[in-house]
Parts: sequence; structure tokens; C-alpha cells
Amino acid sequence: MKTWFLDFWREREEVLKRTKQLRLRPPQLKRLLGDSSVRTELQNARLACLLPPVGTEVFRRFMPASLQDIQQQQHEVKEMEHQKRKNKEVRKVEKELHKQDTHLEAGKHLPFIYGDPPPELLNCPLEELDPFYQSQKTFIVLSIGNVLHRFNAESSCFLLSPFNRLRTFAIRILLHSLFRLFIMITILTNCGFMMMSVHPTWTTITAEFVFSAVYIFEVIVKIMSRGFCVGRFTFLRDPWNWLDIVVVITAVLPEFLDLGKVSVLRTIPRALKIITVYPGVKSSAGALVQSVKRLAGVIIMTVFVLSVLAVIGQNLFMGALKHKCVLEWSHSNWTYNDLSNYDNYEGGSSDFDFHKFINSKVNHFYLSGQSDPLQCGNTSNAGVCPHGYICLKTSTNPDYGHTNFDSFGSSLLNLLRLMTHDTWDYLLEQMMRSAGKSSVIFVLLVFSGGFWLLSCVLVVVAMAVVEQEKASIAEARRTEEEFLHILDVIKKREEEGEEEEEEPQDDQRLSPPCFLSKWTWNCCGCWQELRLRLNGFVMDPFFDLVIIICLILNCIVISMEHYPMTVEFEEMFMPTQLVFTRIFAVEMLLRLVAMNPYDYFQVGWNVFDSIIVALSLLGLVFVEFEGAHIDLMRVLRLARWWPTFHMFLKLIWTSVLALRNLTLILLTMVFIFTVVGMQLFQDNYSDFVCRISTDCQLPRWHMKNLFHTFVLVFRILCGEWIENMWDCMQVSSPSVCLMFFIMVLVFGHLLVLNLFLVLLMSSIGDDLVAPKEKVKNHLIIAVDQIKRGVAWTRAWILEHIWTLVGKKNPIIPHYKVVNSEEDKKDYLGLTSVTSDQPLSESKACGSNHGNQTSKYNFEKVPVAEAEVEFDMPENEEEKHKDEENKTRRNNTPEDCCCDSCYRCFPFLDIDRSQGSRRVWSNFRRVCFSIAQHKYFDAFIIFIILLSSAALVLEDIHLQQRKLVQMLLDKADQVFTFIFLLEMLLKWIALGFRKYFTSVWCWLDFLILAVSLMSLSLGMLGYSELGAGLSLRTLRALRPLRALSRFQGLRLVLNTLVATVPSMCDAMLVCLLVWLMFSIMGVNLFSGKFYYCFNETAEQQFLPEEVNNMTQCLFLIHENVSDVSWKNIKLNFDNVAEGYRSLLQVATFNGWLDVMYAAVDTRQMLSQPVYESNVYMYIYFISFIIIGCFFTSNLFIRRFIHSLDQLRHKFGGKHFFMTDEQHNFSISMKKLFSRKRPSVPRPQNQCQARLFDLVTKHSFEIFMVIVICLYTVTLMMETDRQSMEMELILFWLYFVFIIIFLIEFLLKIIALRQHYFSDCLNVLDFVVLLILVVGFLFSDICEKYFIDIKVLALLRLAPVTRIIHLVPCMRGIKRLFLALVMSLPALFNICLLLFLLMFTFSVFGMLSFAHVKNTARFHDMFNFETFLNSMICMFTMTTMAGWNTVLSPILNTPLDCDPDKDTPVGGDCVHPTVGIIFITSYITLSLLLVVLLYTAVVLETFNMYDTETPSDEDLLMFYKTWRRFDCDNSHIIPYSKLSDFCDALQDPLRIPKPNTFKLIHMDLPLLPGDKIHCVDVLFALTAQIFGDRGQMDSLKARMEEKFMINNLSKMSYEPISSTLQRKQEEVVATVIQKAYRKHLLKDGDADEMTAEPAGGAAAV
Repeated sequence: MKTWFLDFWREREEVLKRTKQLRLRPPQLKRLLGDSSVRTELQNARLACLLPPVGTEVFRRFMPASLQDIQQQQHEVKEMEHQKRKNKEVRKVEKELHKQDTHLEAGKHLPFIYGDPPPELLNCPLEELDPFYQSQKTFIVLSIGNVLHRFNAESSCFLLSPFNRLRTFAIRILLHSLFRLFIMITILTNCGFMMMSVHPTWTTITAEFVFSAVYIFEVIVKIMSRGFCVGRFTFLRDPWNWLDIVVVITAVLPEFLDLGKVSVLRTIPRALKIITVYPGVKSSAGALVQSVKRLAGVIIMTVFVLSVLAVIGQNLFMGALKHKCVLEWSHSNWTYNDLSNYDNYEGGSSDFDFHKFINSKVNHFYLSGQSDPLQCGNTSNAGVCPHGYICLKTSTNPDYGHTNFDSFGSSLLNLLRLMTHDTWDYLLEQMMRSAGKSSVIFVLLVFSGGFWLLSCVLVVVAMAVVEQEKASIAEARRTEEEFLHILDVIKKREEEGEEEEEEPQDDQRLSPPCFLSKWTWNCCGCWQELRLRLNGFVMDPFFDLVIIICLILNCIVISMEHYPMTVEFEEMFMPTQLVFTRIFAVEMLLRLVAMNPYDYFQVGWNVFDSIIVALSLLGLVFVEFEGAHIDLMRVLRLARWWPTFHMFLKLIWTSVLALRNLTLILLTMVFIFTVVGMQLFQDNYSDFVCRISTDCQLPRWHMKNLFHTFVLVFRILCGEWIENMWDCMQVSSPSVCLMFFIMVLVFGHLLVLNLFLVLLMSSIGDDLVAPKEKVKNHLIIAVDQIKRGVAWTRAWILEHIWTLVGKKNPIIPHYKVVNSEEDKKDYLGLTSVTSDQPLSESKACGSNHGNQTSKYNFEKVPVAEAEVEFDMPENEEEKHKDEENKTRRNNTPEDCCCDSCYRCFPFLDIDRSQGSRRVWSNFRRVCFSIAQHKYFDAFIIFIILLSSAALVLEDIHLQQRKLVQMLLDKADQVFTFIFLLEMLLKWIALGFRKYFTSVWCWLDFLILAVSLMSLSLGMLGYSELGAGLSLRTLRALRPLRALSRFQGLRLVLNTLVATVPSMCDAMLVCLLVWLMFSIMGVNLFSGKFYYCFNETAEQQFLPEEVNNMTQCLFLIHENVSDVSWKNIKLNFDNVAEGYRSLLQVATFNGWLDVMYAAVDTRQMLSQPVYESNVYMYIYFISFIIIGCFFTSNLFIRRFIHSLDQLRHKFGGKHFFMTDEQHNFSISMKKLFSRKRPSVPRPQNQCQARLFDLVTKHSFEIFMVIVICLYTVTLMMETDRQSMEMELILFWLYFVFIIIFLIEFLLKIIALRQHYFSDCLNVLDFVVLLILVVGFLFSDICEKYFIDIKVLALLRLAPVTRIIHLVPCMRGIKRLFLALVMSLPALFNICLLLFLLMFTFSVFGMLSFAHVKNTARFHDMFNFETFLNSMICMFTMTTMAGWNTVLSPILNTPLDCDPDKDTPVGGDCVHPTVGIIFITSYITLSLLLVVLLYTAVVLETFNMYDTETPSDEDLLMFYKTWRRFDCDNSHIIPYSKLSDFCDALQDPLRIPKPNTFKLIHMDLPLLPGDKIHCVDVLFALTAQIFGDRGQMDSLKARMEEKFMINNLSKMSYEPISSTLQRKQEEVVATVIQKAYRKHLLKDGDADEMTAEPAGGAAAV
């Protein structure tokens, strides 16, 4: 599998670093500018051609004479253009050949060939350096840093000439760094005023006047220096300057008009001016705009997919969410007559208002703590109402009426909610309660579509980043090549003996400056000897090892802080911290003395260490430093010896420094959204707060002030937006709120995604380097020495032990110390014995007893049979012998026991070739044949599936089904017996040695052992005890036996195993970072989450009632009421609890409860107060950025690094699919790439006209428009629409069916029998048939065959005809084809994910079925049945809902009943089991989901990499070539190339006029002006598909298909190229015209001199 973008990022950093260091030394620069011989050799170099002639100055002031020269050149150019008008071809080619040089573009740095300009010429007008502009009225100005700026030489605003002092002064102001700083300070000050929600009016007016004056002054300076609009480099020609115009207009306009809330929009351009101040930020913003342009196709596809899914949801759930539990008539004044008139009630004469009754909130059933009534449904598996209530359809929807599918807009909004995973588990619960648990299928369909769309967005954004970088890297490579060429030419001209070093050596140590020489501590000899001894001591690897151990111990000690701590522990805790402070202070002192201060502070880590030690010592002196958490910063010192942790810190530094432009854009957008949101909605939240709060108090999420608005915007960027938007819609305009939140969601996530991808790939080259020797740090050296010492000690002890027992020649086991990750990978693998890999082919120990063999067999990962590396025999004879030996081994079982068993028990080593022992040997062969047979393996798979299906039935209702329970017990015995027979059969067939050296056999053995022990305990009557229940629960592992039976599953699993070491390393870094935040949380919040709770009223006491724990305990002592001093389940009382709380925050699941408790904290043991510590939000925001964003980036980076190592190790093999699946993927690519069959035009004139009509591209466009209108018609349906609307929609459907029928008739008449040869036409026919049958027989189908909702979905069938557009849209076709090609890999990964879900669902059902239900853990979301368990696992796969599962599992005996009568004894569960269960599933499912995205993204990149002409395209090219190459010589005249390219078919066709395109293809010309077919095909491929580096494979395909290699191209040496030939023709034409002009001038001069002589003679 090719991942060319990884190879590209390998070289990016290195190329950029080399390019930045390109410098010519002053002697070399002088020779380049003044040596004519050097310039002669460099006449063809692109950069050298930009230099002025030898002997002239490089930088010349722009003077009036310069302007006159430009005007004279313009006059000559106009005359030449006038003469060229007769020859359009020459004019166009010259225009293409003479282009602006990219090195001298405005805003770029001056190329290295010019050197540094004199300081007096900076910020002064200079003559043009680019030959392209030397004939135009422009001049340049170089600012500090040699940045080039270009201006028009025309008078600015027709008033100020280039030599006007006022304009020159304006240019100096514009380019001065202090002016940019002044503008930046003004913008930041203006932003500061924007952030003030309340300020005096006079301050606002004065500040606004000052800011407007500064912005107007900036515009005036720009216009004076550049001009207004006439000219290429004037003010309005730069789109970024339009922003200044908008700022000025929005500043002046409110003075004359009252714009109301529209005036808020002036905030946006002012904040965006931050981007325009610095050029680097502008270029990054431009790159972002280009990436958005590339998303156009994906956006269209996203809108279409969302629209289709919204219509599906509209048809399935329209009006369903209105069903609620209403008080039953027997419990109210509702009579039976009212009930009987329910269906026909339309507000008649009855006094009973039925609709008012069912819509009254008093008659609805509410769960505790819920604001919406309990929903229900009338299907079999929908929600059920409690006793006394009945399920009826009301007129309101939940969540302020916004959560529904009653119209297209509402359906689309909820669909977007599902795709962004914003509280989607709540929406799923509502859908399941209203429409049944089959709603999960729709959600799964939505997630599949969202998965593909997000993959497409990832690919397109990544491709945009790569394409932008490729252009800069290509330019950097060309510059580097030219630099080396120039340097080589200069060196050739240098005299002998002159220094040829390009730059000074880096390894020469620089001596310190004189004023720092005293810090080198070069004193007496005794001091020097002491320093040398100390230097040897501190530089020893074991010294670093001791320091690392101390750091780890310090980390462990500070993580032991908890609440409440005993007095003894506190007395031990503080001195321990002092000990570590002294140890690190001594370490600093030793290093300082050993290295001297100057050398010590040259190392960055030493500086960091000294700062920490200094702060720690200050903490001992000043008490106020105790809360500074200085000890926590010591953890960062581990990055000095831990490469992965160092990489993580480098990630953060890269985002701050290297990606500062992109980060600044993101922060600017966040600021804009924050300020705009505050100014738009702050008054609404104040005026209408009672609409969203029962006590008329501002909710926690509002936009009343700046900080709360910022926190709300950050929450939207985290993916939670829907609930806040509902509140906003209640207090303000729904359309404004919808627009604001959608813009923040889309643009914010796009910026975050772009930053994430750029950060991921910016320094990925550091990880994806070719394997080479790396310098080992002291930690690795110390560990290696310890390993060698332990190994030597072990060997020495064994040798003496054998000597003591009398052995003269002891056999000492060989040992190998694994010193590197590369060595470890050679030992990593899994051995499998499966049906598709014969048993005898597993890598096993040899049959010779005397050989020393390893304990386990290892296979390289992946273990697909075709991917295992092996040595090929050199000749056919060896190959034949190998096949014979292999066949003999396949039919011969190996030895039963290992070599040590035969040595210890010699009687086992018997001769099996004679007597009765031969019977045993034959019996083993028979067993071996049976175990190896494919039917036996299929039978075992069938039994595994049956046993897994039996586990599904063991739900909570099994106790009431005695017959089913008895059958399951018998079936369990049968399955166990069959698996026991299988194991015994394999023992006999394979032997113990081979069986127990396979990991998969070990897995089967352990699962069978669990089943046998469980079965034995059941027979003894101990199945209801703890051990018996645990063993019965472990039977849930039985489905894992299927892993070894499917090669695709095994392949994905082995790939995961291969990534485990790298993933574990990244995981440890993540845990360390989380440990730091957990310790910080313990210091901030330990003991502060407690509160006094009124059990009777089920609410907290107010701080005015109970202020602290003492008053609460007093109430408990007085028995005032049922009062308790409680702590929330998610807290920071110790590091372990902190980890769990941070996991909630990291997964954005239950994180709000943690943050609410944190912002309400006060002092320890005090009653929380509402938002008394609101700035604690910053702690969680910091954790989300550092502990989630950067750690996930590191995690994915290490994962890609592991996959890339596998790719290199196995030669580009695909490690997500088997060879058969890979071949299927290639077949699917060929199938989808195949062109539609050509249909001959009919002879009949009428049919021919119809044929021309239906084959036109405009006809397809018309039908697509019809389909879009049809889809819009489907969107118009609403719940409870009027009869008139239903009638209109009915006739519209009828009209569309008639149109589709007419299209079918036209095509069947025109195409005849060829109509059904196209699969798309067959699809159209099936769609039409479904529509006609559904329209004509809808009543019958609805009554007898199909549900009404399914029948409504069939009307969506015409939407599938949009597939006709896929072949026409190249980008979407690539993405669609990439998805199709990645389907086998997705199938394998999804199958493994399903197996994981299945196993955990069974385990959860067997372990947590009797857990006490809570508010969120109820009848729809529990482990009581297998279906509910699968729904729980499905929600947890997306990191949603797991807190609602874990919360009841963590119940203590105070919250649950351990003595309740249940089969497991109570409804309490051990919390440790639940924590391990949840965390393990979240980790594994997250890894598999990352694998899913990686498979699609890599396959899409592979599509972009390997796209070449198909076999049909090559065949078409060859057939067309034969028409022009009659003698089959593979060459044609160049004059026929235009006709040939026009005669080709798409996609290789270049229609006429194609002269200029063919010229720029730069084809090699052979003698006689002929061209070769291979060159033409390569050029066309690069023109159409892009140059992807696949030309070698394309040439091989051509040689294979058309046998071009019979006629070697080596005999045809090119003498020129098409582009070079045209350049020569143009140059010749120009020379001829200049020569003719010169002759005409000479002729005129001769006539002028001859005329007076003639006149005199006449006189």
C-alpha cells in the first residue's frame, strides 16, 4: 500500500532547513556579480538570469531617468506588439514564456544571489530587479529583513509622483515596523474595548473617535503611497485592503444611521485586521481559503447526503416524538364517550376539550428531574407508560419543540446533531421510546454517512495542505539545485589555495565573550582536577538513571496527596518533599561545578532545571510560594530522557512557534465569535431569562458577559452546541441564533481540523525517517549495562550450580539482550492455526530433539499467508525438492513434546516405526488429517456461532423461562464436550509442543478451561456462589475463538498488536500528562466538592441556610430532617478519582457535572455557592487543549508511524485486508472505472434524433434538475398538513412519475436493446418500476405487504439516480471510488469491532443485568437483555453514554441494596469490575475507530497516488495510434500530433485548438521532427491525471500489453523538444524583425544623406 504523502513529509523539513541556510560568502557573491566568465556559464540558470549585466550596480535608486527608460521601453514594446498582431501564435507563446519570476514576488524575501543591500537603500524606491516588470511603470522598496515591496510608478491619485517627498515619506511610514506595531496596538486596544460589556458613554464615544481616526489615517497612508485604484499594485487591487474600507465605512455609517444590532458586525472587520498586519498570517489565511475552495465538491456531496437522510428521518419519525404518557381517563373526569369520540373529534358541541386535556402539562407523566414529559410509543418495543397513563399523540415536541422530524428543517437540524454526536444518546433514547428500538438502524445509517463525509473532509483538507506544501517544496528544491550549480561554477573559477568551505564548521566550539570568561571557572590545577572528577561523575549514565528514579519517586510522592489525610501522613509528606528539593539542588550544584556556569547554561534543559530548583528554594523561604505547584513542574524534566514525551512538548512548542500564524487565526476567530455573540445576545439573556429558567436566574451557559460567552464558544468548538442553541432561540430570534451557532460550529471546527492536520504533518518527518543509527541517551546506555550485568550474573550462577551438581559441560541457555525497538519488532507476532493456513505450515520447532528451540513461535505481522517473507529457491530443482519436503511435512505430525521433556523423560522418545507403536503413529496421522480438513474447521466455526448465540439468550428473563434455561444448560454441556474433543484431537494431531506454542491455541485452551470449571462447579451445585458466577461470566469470552478462524480478523488484530509498543509509549505520555492535571486538580479541588443535602426535599441546602460542614453536622446531630454531608461521585479527592473525572472531561461525557462542581467551590468543607469560582473553567479548558488535543495528535502520530514501519517492513503490503480482498478491491476499481458501453447510432431517422436527444449532456442535466425538484417536493411534507397540501403533493408525484416514464420510453426507443446493457439504465428502470407499483397499488401494499413508513421510503428511490453525476465529477468520483476500494478493509475492522461489541455485550449482560436502575439507566438503556446491551455498547463506541452506565455500577450500599432477591444476590456490583469493563472497551473501540478512519484516508491517498489510465484507455490510445502509424514504427511526425490528440477519446483527448497545450507538454523531438508514442502517452497522462510518480509502472503496463519493448527507444535520441523548438522559432522571428527594422532605418538614413547632394547638383 503506497502512502506517498508520508514520504513527502519525510523530506519537507529537511529541504526547508537547507533552503533557509543558502547563503553565498562575500567573495563568492563578488565573483558572481563581477566575473563575466561565471555569468557566461550560468546563462541558462533561472536565478542567475535575474542579475543585472556585469559591471552594473545591483541596487539602483529609482530616479527620473529610470522613469524615462521605462517609458522608452514601453514605446518599443508597443511597436513590437503592433507588429506581432499579425502573428497571434507568436504573441501568445511569448506571453507564456515571459512570466513574473516567483522569487521576486511582492512580499517575499530577496533571493540569496543579490546579497544584502546597503542600509541606506532600505525603505527607498529602487529600480526593478524582475525583467518582467522592467518594461512596466513599477519600482520596488526593500524593507528591514530584505522583504520586497512593489509599487506603481504612476502618480498616486494623479497628484503625487514617485519622486514626491510626501509620497516617499508615506512609503517610509507604511513599511516601517513601528507603524505596523502602532496599528497592532490600536487593534488590540480596540478589541479590549469590545470586550467591555459595561463602560461609560463618553468613553465609548471618545475611544470610537480615536480608533476611527487611526484607521482612516492608515487608509490615507496606504492610498498616498500606492495610489487608489489605477494600476496593478494600488490600494484597491489588494483584496486585504478592502477590509480597511469596510472598517472605515462601518465606523462612519453609524454616525448617520441607526443600524441597531447590525452595528455589531463592525466588530468582525476590525478583529480581522489582526490578520492583515503581518504577511505570514495573510499567507496562512489565503491557504485556508484555498482549502475551503477545494471542499466545494465535498460540501455539495454533504448537503445532498444530509438532505436525503433528513427526508428518510422525516418519513420514519414524523410526529413520533409527540407521543407522551397522558393521564388515563379512569383517573380523571374523562368519560368513555369522550374516549370513543377521540378519532372523530374536531371541536364539536361537546363541552369536553379533548385536545386541551391531552396537551395540559398537569396530565402528563414526568420523571424526577426531567423538564419534558415521559415519551412513549405504540409499537412492540417502544417505551411503555406507567400504570394509570396511556400513550397518546399530543401537539408538542420535546426540548422547547425543537427535537422533532415533523418538517425538513427540523429533521435536518437533528440530523446534524446526530452527525456531530452532540448528546445524540438522548436523541436516540427519545426515538426508541417513540418509534421502537429499530431506530438504531437509522442512527447507524446516519453514522455511516457521517463517517464517510468526515473521511472525505479529512482527505480533502489534508490534500490541500499537501498541495500547498508541494509547491513551496518544489520551488525550494529548484532553488537548492540552482544554488549548488552556482556554487560549483564559482568554485571552479576560484584560484588554487583559496578556501572552498561553503560555511564555517558547526562543530568548532566558540569561545565565550570576554565579559563572560570569568564564568568559565578556569582556576588552579586542584580545582581543574576536581572538575574533571565531577564531570566524569555527572556524565556517567548511572547518574542520570539515579536522577530519573528520583524524579519518578517524586512524582509518586506528590501523587499520594489525597483527602482526607491523616496527621501522620502529613508529617511524612512534607519532609519527603524537602528531601527531593535538596537532592535536585545538589544535582544542580554538581553539574554547575562540573561543567562551569557558562557551559552549564548553554544547555536548555539545565536552564529549566535551575529555574525549578530556584523556585523550590524560594518556596522554602516564602510561605506564599507553597501553592505554586513547583514540584509538579519537575515531571517535565523526564522529557530530557524520554523521546516520546519530548515529542509531545515539541508538539506544543510547534503550535506556538512554527504554526503561530494558523494558531493566531484560530484565536482571532474565537475572539470574533465571542465578541459578536456577547454584543448580539447579552440584552436578550437579561430580558427573557425567565423563558429558560424557572427561578429567572441566568443559566450556567449564557452570553451576558465576555467570559461566559468565551466559555460557551469553546463548548461549541468541543462539539456541544444544540442545547445552548435551544436556549438562545428561546430568548432571541431563532434565525439569528441558528446562523450564529452554525457558523461557529462549521468555521470553528474547520479551523481546528486544519490546525490539527497541519500540526500532525508539520513535523511528522521526524518520526517517519528511514531506519538508521540514533544516538543513545544515558538512560538507554544505563539500562543496557544493567541488562548485560543481569545476564552475566545469571550465566555465572547457572554455571556454578551445574558445576556443584557434577555437570562438566552444562548447557547454558542462550540469551539475547534486546537493545532497541527494531530488535523487539523482530520478536513480535502471533501464531495462528486456521483453516486458510494449514496446521503444518505454522512456524514451529524442528522435529530434531537435539536442536535448541525457542519457547514460542513468532510470525511477522501481518500474518496473512501471502505476506510472510520467505527465501525463494534458486532453481527449479530446489523448488521441486522444497515442494516435496513441504508435502511430506504436511502429512507427518511433529513430535508431541518439547526437547527438554525428551531429555528429562527418555522413555517418551520411542521408535514409532515398528509394532504397535506404528498404530499410534497412524492414528496421529488420521487425527492430523481430520484437524487439517476444511470441513472440520467449518464445523468448529458453526459450533462457535451456536455457542455464542446461546449466550445471547441468557438475559434477565431467563429465570422465568425454565424450559429455555434447561435447554441452554444442556447445550452448554454439548458445546463444552465438542470443544474438549477438538482440543484432544489437536493434542494428538499436533502434539503438546506445537499446540502450546500457538497464541490462538492458548486462547482456545483457556476459554475451554473456564467452561470446564464452570460446568464442574455447576454439577457440584456451586454455580450460585461467587466463583461459579465469575466463571459463568467469563464464558462471554467464547466468541473470541472466532478470531483465529477468519484471516481478515487475524490480519487486523496482528496489525494492532504490531502497533501496541508504540501505542503504549504514547499512552504512557498521555497518562503522565493527565497525572499532572490530576495532581493539580487534587491541589485545587480536594475536599471542596462536598455539600449538605436535604434527603427529604431531594435538594441542596442554600449557603444562607448551611454554610459549611460544621453547620451540616449540627443539623444531623439535632435530627432536624434527613440531612447528609455528601460528596459527588466525580471528584478530585485523590489522583485515581481525578483520573476518572478527567476521563469524563476528555470524552465530553458527564463533564458538565464536574465543571459545575468546580466553579461552585469555595474553601475546603464549605457549602458550594453558585458560580463562586467561575474562572476554574480555565483549568478544564487547559486540560482539553493540552490533555486532549495535543495528546490525541501524539497518539495518532505514533499510530501512523507504526503503520509506516509495517509498510516498509513488508514492502508496501496492505495490512488491513487479505490478498483475496485486495484483488477484489482492484476488481471493484476496474469495474467502477469502466466506461459506459458505447451504443451505435440507429439508422432510422426518427430513432437517430431521439438518440441524439437522450445522449446529450444537457438531457442528463435536465433529468438531474427534475430529480432535485422531486427531492424538494419530498421535503415539503409536514406533520398534520392540510388536505389541500396533500392533494397538491399527490399530483406533483404523479407529474414526476409521468416525466420518468417519458424518459424511459424515449431511451428505450432510441437505445433499443442496448438500454439494458448499462447498469445505470437498469437502475433507472428499477426505480421507475418501484414508483409505478407504489403509486398504483399503494393501498394494497400498505394493507397486506409493506408498512406505511417503508412504503414512504420507496418514494426516495429516484434520488439514487444522482449517481449519474458521479462519473462527471472527478473529485467526488475519486472519493467514492476510494470508499469502495476500502470496503474490504472496513469490513474486517467493522467485523472485529462487532465481535468486540458482542463480547462486551454478553459480558455486561451476565455481570450487570441486575444493577439498580437510575434516571439515565432505565428500561431503554441497560444490560438486562442482549439487545439493550448492544445498544449500550453502540453508544459507548462513540464515547457517549458511558458515564450513565458507570454511574449505577459505582453505587455503594447506601445507594443500592446488596440483599435484594436477585440471582446474583443484590443489585450492587464491585466498582473495580465496572471501571475495568468501561475503560477497556473505550480504549479498544477508540483504537478501532481510529483504524477505520485511517483505512479510508490512506486508501484515498493511495487513489490519488496511483491514478493512471485504465486498460481500456490504453487500448483506445493504441488503436488510435495505429491509425496514424501505419508501418507500426511507434513514431509519427510532429505535424500529426494535433490531429492525433483530437482523435482520442476521453479522458486522454485534447480537443482542437490544442497547439499551445501540446507545446507546453514539452515532448521530446526525434530526428526528422518525429515523436514517440511512449512520450506522448506519458505527457497525456501527466496532463490529465497529474504526475504521481507512476510512470515506471505505466511503462511496464504498456510493454506488457502492446509489446513495445520489441522496438527499443534507445536508438531514437531526442534532439530537441516541442517547447524548445517553439522558443527557437519565436527568438528567430524576433531577430528577423529586429534585423529588418534595422535595415529599414539604415535605408532611411541613406536616403536622407543622398537627397541634399542630388538637390545641389540640380542647381
